[in-house]
Amino acid sequence: MENNVENNAAASSTEYANSTGEAPSHDAPPTLSLANQDRADQENDKTDTSSGEKPAGAKYTYQQKATFASAVLTSLASMMAFSIISVFYPIEAKAKGMSPTVIGLVFSAFAFSSGIGSPIWGKIIPVLGARFIFLAGAFVTGGCNLLFGFVIDMPTYATFTAFSFAIRLLEGLGTSATFTASSAIVAFNFPENVGTAVSLVEMAGGLALAIGPAIGGVLYDAGGFRLPFFVLGGVVLAIDVVNFFLLPQSGNRKEESGPMIRVLSIPAIWVAFLAGVVAATCFASISPTLAVYLKKLDFTVMQISLLFLGFGLSYAIFSVIWGAVADAKKATRIMIVIGAFGSALFFLFLGPSPLLNMHSSKLLAILVIPTGTIMISLIVMPTFVDMFSSAEWYGIPNNLGLTSVISGIWLGAFSVGSLIGPLLGGALTEIYGFAFSTTILAGVLIIVLIVVCLFGVWEYRCGKGRRVPRSRLEMEANATNEEQKPLISSDV
Repeated sequence: MENNVENNAAASSTEYANSTGEAPSHDAPPTLSLANQDRADQENDKTDTSSGEKPAGAKYTYQQKATFASAVLTSLASMMAFSIISVFYPIEAKAKGMSPTVIGLVFSAFAFSSGIGSPIWGKIIPVLGARFIFLAGAFVTGGCNLLFGFVIDMPTYATFTAFSFAIRLLEGLGTSATFTASSAIVAFNFPENVGTAVSLVEMAGGLALAIGPAIGGVLYDAGGFRLPFFVLGGVVLAIDVVNFFLLPQSGNRKEESGPMIRVLSIPAIWVAFLAGVVAATCFASISPTLAVYLKKLDFTVMQISLLFLGFGLSYAIFSVIWGAVADAKKATRIMIVIGAFGSALFFLFLGPSPLLNMHSSKLLAILVIPTGTIMISLIVMPTFVDMFSSAEWYGIPNNLGLTSVISGIWLGAFSVGSLIGPLLGGALTEIYGFAFSTTILAGVLIIVLIVVCLFGVWEYRCGKGRRVPRSRLEMEANATNEEQKPLISSDV
């Protein structure tokens, strides 16, 4: 009888290994087993729907492909629509009597409303449905672009300024809704490749930011102020109609709102949020000052445009690379530390910093600028994967509620940085000069590096960190002991 019991136990263990892909390990953290079980339950749920079934030999399902295509198309159109005003709006606004400070505030209004809206959308997406938020946000973005084309017809300075602010604020809310829902849907449909999938969408947005101003300038020269907004706004609305039919209906599924308070109670989330805010702030801080600095080095306008294009392209391309590395290696903290160190070097050499006792030159700028965005993207993409890893470690189920909340927090971090960056960069350059301002930014990045390192030490050795509460360990240990009891007693 004892031999039979042992054979049954061995058979059960083999069956478990065959069903999960790995034999149970008593040394593995309990939360990891729960996270794996949650992921397995989600995969089983997906296979229950016909749209989620994967054909033989196919790597991705139709639902995954359609979701990814919708996210990429919307990212391209929305970010081009956002970036077209940078070339010609300041010229027209100045002609209306608007000061450079107010022009900067109009640009920052988008990031302000986006930063506020992203966490809110992340909380309510599971309630209203990710598909609805995604499509409605794109509709608002496209409509705001069409409306912005009529701002030039405002008769007075006051009405021109008021409508500029109002429309940009509303556009920020619409775009943040679309991007939060997009990131949540993509992360939910690609649970094993979150970093890679989201970074590809991020690459599409980076490319749009790089080419958007050029497209806006061409359309402005061809048809005046209204044409760029009418064309890009129409493109966004047209793609929204396509996505209405393309985006799978699975995005309509409604759940309870995401565990915002529970996620925010995780210390690691705040560390990743800090790294994201600082990276976005540093990235955006040089946007109002870099062109002026390059002009002093005798770069032509065309050469400056090409450098900005390389700035955006290198960020877009390496976002995908770092996202794939984060997915494969899960070494997100190490990547953030390396990225912070490399970004600090970038700002020290960009000035160049007085600490280096170097002279600025065109060759130095050409070499430094593309490599700088590579290092900044090395901070940006791992933070998203790190947030998911931390939440799963704490046992939060990886469902649409979690992906929505984390997407909102992550996008909110970069909206806050995009708001602070231009204001901080302009103020520091005006007070201390360009070289000293980049030195200060390098110092901030070194502080982030130190914080991430110290937090890693605290997390794994000194403090609570990711350790599971004792009550939960006892509960899971009791459940495991009950499951391991033999069905037939050895005394029989």
